[in-house]
Amino acid sequence: MSGFFSSIVTTLLTVYMSLGGTAAASAPPEETAAEFLDGLSAGNATVLEQYVDNTYVNFLVNSEGDDEELDKMRGAIFRNFSYEITDSAAKGDVAVVQVQLKTDDFSAVLEDYTKDSYKYVSGNLYSDTVTDKDKLAAKCLDIYVSDLEKAAGDEPDLDTELYLPLISDGYGQWNLKLDDDIMKSLLGGLQLPSEEEDK
Repeated sequence: MSGFFSSIVTTLLTVYMSLGGTAAASAPPEETAAEFLDGLSAGNATVLEQYVDNTYVNFLVNSEGDDEELDKMRGAIFRNFSYEITDSAAKGDVAVVQVQLKTDDFSAVLEDYTKDSYKYVSGNLYSDTVTDKDKLAAKCLDIYVSDLEKAAGDEPDLDTELYLPLISDGYGQWNLKLDDDIMKSLLGGLQLPSEEEDK
């Protein structure tokens, strides 16, 4: 176990001990990480529903709209998504998995979407599409998907090293401890439309 991994695991262990311990997991943590990453890129609802409390996972699983548009959205996000598990370490009830991730850079999509949707609304103030909530929502999804597709190139833009923390569930399995920062990195810096509304 490298010194860097040791420090991560020690930090996780300190946090975890304050929550109370459970029996250590028996399956390797890499297995859980790979199952999630494969499920994420494939849109596997069975896998993703375990993590639906996360803002990003909830967005991917529960977004409303035309099924074809939603499929295009997920297709754009994961067009150039790939990963390799390069290392892992476990100590008792906590573990960390090192992942080398390749994906497109979606960090500018929200800004583009905000500009494009404003331009559309301001240019169609008297249109039925703007005054009908369902039609406007459908058009906004179309604009968002279009901006995602523009950002998704032929080759991945980003090559990122990530560390995924896991905690034993007490029954021989590991649970990923996902937060929005981890998910944002997994999705190429993507910000969700709701993030702009919260500002």
